[in-house]
Amino acid sequence: MRNLSWTLLSLPLLLACASEPDAPTQSPAPSVTPGPGGGPGGGPGGGPAPGPGGPMGASKAEDLGGSWREELAVEVPALTDAATCPDADGDGFVSAVACPSTPAEKADCDDADPKVTPATERWIRPGPFLMGSGSDHAGRDEGPVHAVTMSGYCLDRLELSAQSFAAWLNGRAPQGPDVRSVTSAGAVEPGREAHPAEGLTYDEAKAVCEAQGKALPTEAQWEKAARGGCELGRDPGRCDVEDLRPYPWGTAAPTCALANHNSTEKGMPALCVSDTLPVDTLPEGAGPYGHLHLSGNVWEYTADFWQPGVYGPGRVDPGGPASGVTHALRGGGWNTFSTNMRASNRFHDLVMGSAVGVRCARPTAPANTDNTPPMTLATVSGVITASEGQLKGRALYITAFDAADADPQSGMLAPGRSPVAEVKLTPSGETSQPFSVQVPSGGSVLIMAALDDGSGGQKDDYKSASGSGGFGKADKPVLVEGDVSGVAVKLLRPGAGAGQPMGPPGGPPGAGGGPPGPPPNSPRPGAQPPPPGSSR
Repeated sequence: MRNLSWTLLSLPLLLACASEPDAPTQSPAPSVTPGPGGGPGGGPGGGPAPGPGGPMGASKAEDLGGSWREELAVEVPALTDAATCPDADGDGFVSAVACPSTPAEKADCDDADPKVTPATERWIRPGPFLMGSGSDHAGRDEGPVHAVTMSGYCLDRLELSAQSFAAWLNGRAPQGPDVRSVTSAGAVEPGREAHPAEGLTYDEAKAVCEAQGKALPTEAQWEKAARGGCELGRDPGRCDVEDLRPYPWGTAAPTCALANHNSTEKGMPALCVSDTLPVDTLPEGAGPYGHLHLSGNVWEYTADFWQPGVYGPGRVDPGGPASGVTHALRGGGWNTFSTNMRASNRFHDLVMGSAVGVRCARPTAPANTDNTPPMTLATVSGVITASEGQLKGRALYITAFDAADADPQSGMLAPGRSPVAEVKLTPSGETSQPFSVQVPSGGSVLIMAALDDGSGGQKDDYKSASGSGGFGKADKPVLVEGDVSGVAVKLLRPGAGAGQPMGPPGGPPGAGGGPPGPPPNSPRPGAQPPPPGSSR
């Protein structure tokens, strides 16, 4: 899964960056003024203008203090337990449904099945939680912060493992374009059994949950598990500012001990391990109810159709729009930056890569459809032109960002913003190449491009695989009220245009082609090498 905000921030910034990776620069803070609708699909404004701290500086912890409003102080209702809490299957854990106030580590999510225990599924008790963010890193689809009332439910403590995915496939070929840890014959690769299933399609993720008698979690179910309910704050009887926890583990900035990701803890991004970790690792990063890897490792599917404008007051067991064109993803992957480790971060499968998996939920009440129109897509097309030479290499990435997430003067995107669409093309070998990309309609987008010429992909010297051949962006935002044609993007090679290298050698890490790390043709021990041009 791509998270490009660190790379395609703006060509002026990239051209001005120093070439020495151990001397990160600080950019001016953008000042974003919410426009009508606030984002594609008519979403509401998502929070204040981005704060200080440039894209090449060390990542700071999320600060949600400015997101608090007094109307968020909703009451946490008292829970009523059965007179005697049953343990019908005799596994030592009592029924969560009969006794909803039972702590997650003692509650049984299926009291008829002794194989289901808190080691496999964790109970999230009924009650409200605070959903969304207005932090400096939050996208406009993450606001406004609002109180959501939830019924009780259970969520798998761990991400679905490659071994479990292979068992469900039962010899069938996986359908995703970038599957890892499972072979084309549906068998788990040796040594990868405990790693998360990675590269599933939405249909596979939904079906593997249903085969267990469970379901994909809604976005609200996922975020409450990651943030915690209002019973956990300073006042257990009502929501308070302490219930705006930015990360599953609390308030500390992300580190590699807390989340497997592309860490910006020391400035320039550096992958924690250049791979997934087994699903039962990093206990220090556990969420408030005991779930592991809710941030990092792999993105996780949810049941909701992604719509930027669904947030608002009075939501009860929300399940997203009734229809749509793309599904919401949560949590971030092993190649996702620190700024995107926040519990509120929303993404979607319109931008796809390998680092997407799933964990399943066991609801006790049906989800309610959000009364918002479905998102629609439009096609933006145009031509990419090389400033010198030809468009040659492994891949050419065309990426769209919500223009409302950028400073209208500088064109710079705040760290933490995610793209709204991306397409991967095979470079034409000519000086120019046509492109088209589907983007959400109803707003303006920034169209950017990155060329992977095959020379990047080095972790230690911060070379970016996808930006190794250069970057480019359209001169101005593109208003998308229907299909748009004639968009021109000039691709500037590193070192071109300003007499300086384009950021660190090979460009800043993390552009459309995946993270800095082993080149795509470098296999893991015991794994089959991916085909030329493949990307994580």
